[in-house]
Amino acid sequence: MAPTNTFNITAEPGTDIWRKPPTTDVFNAPIALPPRGKDAAAPLRHSGPLTSFLSARISLNFTPEEQYDQGGILLSFRRRQRADAVPPSSRPPPPKWIKSGIEFYNGHPRLSTVSCDNWADWSVADLSATAQEAKAAQEIGWTTVSIEKDKDGNGTGLWVYQVLDGEGTSGGERKVPLREICWVFGQERLEDWDVEVHAMAARPEKQAKGGLVVEFSGLEVKWDS
Repeated sequence: MAPTNTFNITAEPGTDIWRKPPTTDVFNAPIALPPRGKDAAAPLRHSGPLTSFLSARISLNFTPEEQYDQGGILLSFRRRQRADAVPPSSRPPPPKWIKSGIEFYNGHPRLSTVSCDNWADWSVADLSATAQEAKAAQEIGWTTVSIEKDKDGNGTGLWVYQVLDGEGTSGGERKVPLREICWVFGQERLEDWDVEVHAMAARPEKQAKGGLVVEFSGLEVKWDS
């Protein structure tokens, strides 16, 4: 069943979020937040101190056609500035970021996570064995990803998961671990950093005919205060 309260992002050809040495640094993909519904008690809190961040998740669906067509969730990390120092529309790209979702790579939609501290690194994984196996390569269906703060005996980091609804114990959700990211909470003066969460979409192929439409639902961000 398709989710309700969806919203779309259209990514034009030549859009991407990617940073690779020696000189590639692209951050021109469209980002968005869900529109505030008439019955919403309060707007989504999508930004705050990194020390307070707990988790973020989103569901998405689209039909890819071009290599690297993608959509997902974006976490942007910035050093805190005075609220009136630089208008949000005038700010440069974030110095550090993470994106995770679905990316079309070598003929198949894949779970994709890119983590950018100094330069970006990228990992891909096959979609988990579910009803996806019965679909054509381009038919993704609704997919949910989650990025969650995690602390263990070795320290604090972020875990990225694919969330499978109805496949866990007693019909609950099951989380498939995709990647652990350890640099985020190792920033110098961690208390000076903020994180912002958005939905994002990109179509890096510059010669593509038309834009890529990605549908989103269920953007959720949790904080510890």
